[in-house]
Amino acid sequence: MKADVAPPAPPQAAPPPAEAISKPPQAAHPLIPIMPEVADRPALADARIKAAATRDFNLARDLGVFTRIRAEGGRRVIAIFVASTFVTVANMFGQVQLNDWNGRFFDAVGRKDLSGFVHDLQTFVVIIAILLALTVANTYLQERLKFRLREWITLHLLAEWLKPLRVYQLGFAGEYGRNPDQRIQEDTRLLGDYTADLGCGIVYSLLQLMAFVGMLWTLSAQVTFQVAGYDIAIPGYMVWCALAYALTGSALTWIVGRPLIALNGERYAREAEFRFALVRVNESGESIALHGGETDERRHLETELAAVVDTMRRISTSLARLTWITSGIGWLSLVVPILVAAPAYFGGNLTLGGLIMVAGAFTQVQLALRWFVDNFSRLADWRAAVHRVAAFREALDNLPAIEQGAEEIKRAEHPEGHLAFEAVRILLPDGHIVIDDATASITPGERVLIVGDTGRGKSTLFRAVAGLWPWGSGTILTPPPKTMSFLPQRPYLPLGPLRA
Repeated sequence: MKADVAPPAPPQAAPPPAEAISKPPQAAHPLIPIMPEVADRPALADARIKAAATRDFNLARDLGVFTRIRAEGGRRVIAIFVASTFVTVANMFGQVQLNDWNGRFFDAVGRKDLSGFVHDLQTFVVIIAILLALTVANTYLQERLKFRLREWITLHLLAEWLKPLRVYQLGFAGEYGRNPDQRIQEDTRLLGDYTADLGCGIVYSLLQLMAFVGMLWTLSAQVTFQVAGYDIAIPGYMVWCALAYALTGSALTWIVGRPLIALNGERYAREAEFRFALVRVNESGESIALHGGETDERRHLETELAAVVDTMRRISTSLARLTWITSGIGWLSLVVPILVAAPAYFGGNLTLGGLIMVAGAFTQVQLALRWFVDNFSRLADWRAAVHRVAAFREALDNLPAIEQGAEEIKRAEHPEGHLAFEAVRILLPDGHIVIDDATASITPGERVLIVGDTGRGKSTLFRAVAGLWPWGSGTILTPPPKTMSFLPQRPYLPLGPLRA
């Protein structure tokens, strides 16, 4: 907002003498005391100014933010997720039938039973056709869940962000109020994608575990060991082996990959700063060309890019370390079920078909149990996206606390149409005083010149008069709103055709 634009007021007074600036003005002289030096923070500043501070990662708290979302489309998201769950349940029944088919098929191969072999091939075609249809349906529902989830969250954030004065005041809400375009566009996209993928994935893994753990426990009875001429059977032997294998992999993954959570959050923040710098240069192209500022802008952009690259370098190092664990566990899983069941097979207590069935059930159970291992890097991305969107939402929630604070600048309409200040103190968001104890009255037709060095708060005064700046105390009395107009520092027109 331009410092030289004020509510219409015609006649021009001479600039106030220097000694008058530091003294509280008298009602007869409409002078606004712009503070010549930055004053100390008042005792009440911390209580008055409540900005969103940088917070640590707390998943329960961040997820709790989303339980307060009230936006169109929430029921649609739930309906799609429920439908996807039903399709996944049907898919699990198909997977169980496929595992049973594996045992029959390889037993037929071992017996060289041609008729059974052909019959099992026909059964295989039917099972695969059904599983294929269910997989396609699940993929379709999962993709719809992604964009519906994103739509639901984005609509809510837009509604909260575009409440009166919030777009402007959000810039003073701390780190999480910066770059709202990044939070609303990119972070919500990532949150929707990862939530749909990981949410459906964990439901699939839980159902997979429920479908196969009982089967594997039953099949474990066939895995016996001969010790000193006695057959020894360990109840649920294969289940315990799968559990131990998955827990070992999960523990190693957490130890090695935990730094990725914070690194991904930092990466999103650095990407947002870099994109903001690029947009700023693009929007200021004319000014940069006129003043020859290309070299300085390039230096600034290279600095922002270096921060992005440095973060990505650290992420790549952490991902390489994590890959040693995830890929190693993945390759070992090809032979581990065969190895743990091999003693029973070579001892003659387990047929080839039985070995294949046990190994298949073991693989399904340990895949479900090591879902955490396979998805840890994506979980780190999701966790960072959840934190950034939730923190942004809470930054928006904190703005009403500023507006409704114990002390703030009050506004009212002057009964005689004057512009008056009654003991007005204007503060910066950090608590420093810009204008202190201003008491003045400006009558219609009176001209006033506001003087002060650059950065002393002249524009801030007009923002307070316009109602954009709530930080401070006292009362500003204004003429009727229809008789006042303010010109922002940058021109603004809404997008779209202008209509009379």
